[in-house]
Amino acid sequence: MSQGVGSWVLAMILSVLTSLVLGLSLVWLNIERMDMAYNLRKLQGELDGRAALTAKLEVERDRLMSPYELGRKAEAMGMRGARPGQIRRIEEAGR
Repeated sequence: MSQGVGSWVLAMILSVLTSLVLGLSLVWLNIERMDMAYNLRKLQGELDGRAALTAKLEVERDRLMSPYELGRKAEAMGMRGARPGQIRRIEEAGR
């Protein structure tokens, strides 16, 4: 009879230890999941910010490269269009 009780106690101890390990594993995995979700949200915000900045920079580049803006800057620097005969084109050899 004492051997039956001893094995029952051992089975109960192993069951409690297994439950404890599984419970702690579940808590640890939940903490890791929350940490990953936080990092993912942070990275998504950073990505959205960079995409918005890229869009703003493309608009600014297009504005600065517009013919009106380039003409205005050239005029401010004292530049003007080339007169006929001032532009020379060099042909590549073998053409």
